[in-house]
Amino acid sequence: MINKIEILTSIGKYRNYTASGQVNFKNLTLIYGDNGGGKTTLTSVLRSLTSNNPSIIRSRISTAHSHPQAAQITQLGTPNIYHTFGASGWTRPFPNIEIFDIHFVNENIYSGFDFNEEHKKQLHQFVIGAQGIAIQNQIEQNKLDKATSRQNKSTLESQLIQQVGNKLTTELITSFLSIPPANANGIDQAITAAELKLTNANANAIIQTLQLTIPVAPFNSSINFITLLTDLQTTIQSIQNQTLEHLFASHCQDLNDNTIQNAENWLQTGFKYITSKESKNETDLNCPFCKQSINNSMDIINTYTSKFNEEFNAFLIRLRAHLTSIQNFNLDAVIQAINTSCLANNSKIALWSNHLPNTLQKPITSLISDENTLRTDLQNLISLVEQKIQNPTTAVDTSSLITFQTSLQNLITNIVSYNQSITLYNGAITTFRSGIQTKENAQLEVDRLKRIKKRFEPPIALICSQLTTEKQRLRTLTSAYPQLIQRQLAAATTFFSSYQTRINHYLGNVFKTPFRIDSVEHIAPQGRATQSKINYTLTIDSNPISFDTNQPLSAKECLSEGDKSTIALAFFLSKLDIDPNRSDKILVFDDPLSSLDTNRRTYTIGIIKSALQHLKQVVVLSHNEYFLHSIGKDIPTANKSSLRIKQNFSANSSELEPCDLNELVKNDYFKHLEALEDFRTNPDHSKKDVVFGWLRNVLESHLRFKFYRELRTMTGQQTFGRLISFLDTSGVNFRDNVNRVNIIDTLNLINSVSWMPHHGNPLPNYTAIGINPHSITASELDNLIQDTLRLIDLRL
Repeated sequence: MINKIEILTSIGKYRNYTASGQVNFKNLTLIYGDNGGGKTTLTSVLRSLTSNNPSIIRSRISTAHSHPQAAQITQLGTPNIYHTFGASGWTRPFPNIEIFDIHFVNENIYSGFDFNEEHKKQLHQFVIGAQGIAIQNQIEQNKLDKATSRQNKSTLESQLIQQVGNKLTTELITSFLSIPPANANGIDQAITAAELKLTNANANAIIQTLQLTIPVAPFNSSINFITLLTDLQTTIQSIQNQTLEHLFASHCQDLNDNTIQNAENWLQTGFKYITSKESKNETDLNCPFCKQSINNSMDIINTYTSKFNEEFNAFLIRLRAHLTSIQNFNLDAVIQAINTSCLANNSKIALWSNHLPNTLQKPITSLISDENTLRTDLQNLISLVEQKIQNPTTAVDTSSLITFQTSLQNLITNIVSYNQSITLYNGAITTFRSGIQTKENAQLEVDRLKRIKKRFEPPIALICSQLTTEKQRLRTLTSAYPQLIQRQLAAATTFFSSYQTRINHYLGNVFKTPFRIDSVEHIAPQGRATQSKINYTLTIDSNPISFDTNQPLSAKECLSEGDKSTIALAFFLSKLDIDPNRSDKILVFDDPLSSLDTNRRTYTIGIIKSALQHLKQVVVLSHNEYFLHSIGKDIPTANKSSLRIKQNFSANSSELEPCDLNELVKNDYFKHLEALEDFRTNPDHSKKDVVFGWLRNVLESHLRFKFYRELRTMTGQQTFGRLISFLDTSGVNFRDNVNRVNIIDTLNLINSVSWMPHHGNPLPNYTAIGINPHSITASELDNLIQDTLRLIDLRL
């Protein structure tokens, strides 16, 4: 409960207010103040306090202020709780203060004839109360947090896209974040290979024009190295031996065919015998078996000679044939053909090397290690054969033959091996060609691999970690939103149903209006909106009222200012009725009678008096002292406090002071009557002219009250003198009617004495009257007062 407004400095007209005297608030606090005196400022201070919104006070800074803004309000407690306002705002808020004033109406119900969506949003927050606002705040915070999270996510994604590059897009970010670390193993080699594939893809048009390598054609020297070797090693002795072996074989066959047993033994024995003889240089050679002389005339000798000559000539022919075949072997042409093939392939391989993987084994670039040596070896062989031809009976050194044969065989082996590598190389080219990607796919793969490499660089990894956390936060917020909406909907559905019932109770049963509220419902935020709103239909005699001024039955045509005020008050009171924390509420009314007729004012007085029983505290501010007096009537003094906003017009400032509403609403008749009685007890002759006015006013009022019915026939102004004349001539009965003439004389006396101070000239004949108001004594004045009181109490 509010205990006291202790301090108000530089806030509106409260330039330097400090509480003094009995200005404490009680269960019912009634504050009277003229319009423009500071009632709305007090209400704004309380609104700032309960909403913890310093800007409300800041906007009401005093003109020409000389002190910083300050305020202090105490809350009743043990001990009291101080709420202090300064440069940093309030030290603590004061919850549960509900304020009905023009600001509430403008913010929550209507502005002029405008009942708009913003009003419905604000009204929604007001109606659902603290618990509902807590959910609504969570919903609003959820949407704000999601917006912030989306912005953070977008910022991080932009940073990631910018720093990673390589065509990373928003659509690829999710997969980018989930790349396993193992994918980065060997990434540099993979990137190099992919870049080569990209190069190949870009060069595919050229690659398709590149030719395959061609195998080297094999060659045939036509040199019979086997027979050549044999012939080069042939001597005269070897020819003789060959001839003898032939004759020996023929003769031996003849002996065997003619029944000579062991002919070979016989021939061998005889041959050894002759040989032994010859070795001894003996000239007489005879057969050891038949003793026949052995000489050149013998048939066998002639046969041998003939056979030898035949073999020798054949040998010479073979040698010449060997020489011819060697000389016909065009080694230079073979070398040139081989080199030409290799050079052509080398050029092709050089072109292919720009595209094929480095790991692919290339064919050797050359098959002949030393052409000159090969040519020399050939010449050496030719010379060797020529030498043999010149001296056929002598064996020659065949190393030149072996060398050249080996070189040719190595060359042939190299060609075979080379051609095998050419075949493999061409196969790799074919496979390579078929595997060339499109430019787009190759570029995608390079970008993908480079993104993988970037993923685990420390700056990128940090952004990825932050982005992963932000995405998880956004998912959590997104999944929480439907639950919050469902909670709010469940609470609001029941709450708003009761709210509609109470509004219609006030509109129909209390204020007796033709208006009703229908279809009250909760509307959750849509799209980017963050606030829920309350939707309703306002009807008059069951017909919907349109908030579009261009439509029939528009609010502009159907609602007077009093109607709008009544509807707003019904909305406000209904919320309090259904508030589960109503007993903790402090209700503040700031001039709730705006545009209300007499009946609705009467209903409002009853409502406020009734609400006092259910609320912790009620504070009513008004410029209508009679309205405040009616509220406070019958409320025990201990439970109510009456204050007044006192204005200092010279200083243009205001302050709170105690106020007696009973005194404030008294009729001048009663005030002046009491003043006359008090003057007799505490006379002050210097106020005699004021007393004359009191005498005149009391008697004039009393005559009007007392003889109201009789005076209805009187015409013209009802001045005091004319009232006396009318009563004198009309024959009206007085209570002391026996002394009627004296009553009229006394009234005329008082009228004459009080004439001058009340109306000025013309002056009565004071000598004739017997009393001069300018020189009247205290005793004479007291007699006039007593005469007046007796007239009222006993005589009239």
